[in-house]
Amino acid sequence: MATEKEHLLIDGYNLIKASQLFQGRGDSLERARNRLQQALAAYGRRVDKHITLYYDGTGESPSAANASGPHVTIEFSRYPQQADDLIAQAVAQKHGAKWLRVISSDRAVQRSAARHKIRSTCSEDFIDELTEPVQAPGAPAPAPDHDGTEADPSLDPNELDQWEVLFRKEADEAPTASAHDGTESHPPLNPSELDHWEALFRKKADR
Repeated sequence: MATEKEHLLIDGYNLIKASQLFQGRGDSLERARNRLQQALAAYGRRVDKHITLYYDGTGESPSAANASGPHVTIEFSRYPQQADDLIAQAVAQKHGAKWLRVISSDRAVQRSAARHKIRSTCSEDFIDELTEPVQAPGAPAPAPDHDGTEADPSLDPNELDQWEVLFRKEADEAPTASAHDGTESHPPLNPSELDHWEALFRKKADR
């Protein structure tokens, strides 16, 4: 059974206010909308998702500016309705839809989505999705930097050999007569401990 593509319901002006990417000093709202729509069209093509973008309308042009494209549908509310009202209606009609997601930082919009079991993402977090770099299909993911602070840093073969030599040297030099109660400052490793550490490091290196 084919999985339905994700459909995003976006609070347009809320998203514009969340970032300086769309509105410069002195820019009109129309220009900000055009920038946002271009960014969303590119995003929709990249991730193959459909987007419905909602704006607050005015009494003069209640819905004349509505437009559609391959990935983005634009809707203006009809005054005195607001974009929030249209989003609330859409989530109510699609109650529980797993493929639907609301994009807004407005608490009322998020609560409306939650009541109808629809996922939501705040505008600030969605900006990260919108602007993340495009990776060519089939290209390997960039390797993470290893600076020694990772929770589980992997070992390359050279590091593994160095640890093995070090532990075997400590095991060979350890005195056999002294008792080990776990309180000595530098307790030696016995053969079973050595085997345990060697197995652990080899497991990490093979990942």
